[in-house]
Amino acid sequence: AFSLHNSESWEDYYGSWSMKSSGFREWYLDPEEVFDALEKNVATFHKKEYKHRILHSGTGTSQLPFRLKKEGYKSQTGIDFSDKCIDSLNKFISERKIAGLEFRKMDVLNLDFKEKTYNVIVDKGTLDCVMLANNPIETVSKYLKECARVLKPGGQLAIFSLFPPKKRTICIDCKKYGIDLDCISLEMPEAFETPNQGASFLYIFTKS
Repeated sequence: AFSLHNSESWEDYYGSWSMKSSGFREWYLDPEEVFDALEKNVATFHKKEYKHRILHSGTGTSQLPFRLKKEGYKSQTGIDFSDKCIDSLNKFISERKIAGLEFRKMDVLNLDFKEKTYNVIVDKGTLDCVMLANNPIETVSKYLKECARVLKPGGQLAIFSLFPPKKRTICIDCKKYGIDLDCISLEMPEAFETPNQGASFLYIFTKS
């Protein structure tokens, strides 16, 4: 059975998919909706800090990094634990000679970056997958601590989720778990995957 937090499942998924024939694959929200939300609510995008370093956590094959590149953001890294996903993206940017974007295979629970590397981290659905682990509180705590570690002081983590604050209390109360982040939540338009839910959610964490 397909498991959203299992790398083998995603390898199978991307093994049956190709960017050439299927194009980009979006989750939750259209890239324009995501970009609008980031521009309104996240300092890097609101202030148009084009040289800031951006990390896409669990990037998948979304158009968002390319949309931000078009806007002028010059330093972006996308990570995913699927070899096939990352290989497809690297082939795509190599063939088109796209600079300012890099894609790397990496586990979001064990980020291979130095402390205080990024100004902003964007997560569209990755936290929701991490929450499906057998020990969700421990796993999500590790994920958020890793994000906090690689964020610069004042940096922000923007998480798009299908779930309201009452089901994401670890986000709202992350200080209780020793995570050096402050969190607010905002309602977003309904997501592709939940057309009858009425809203998706954006959690914005700021490193103190």
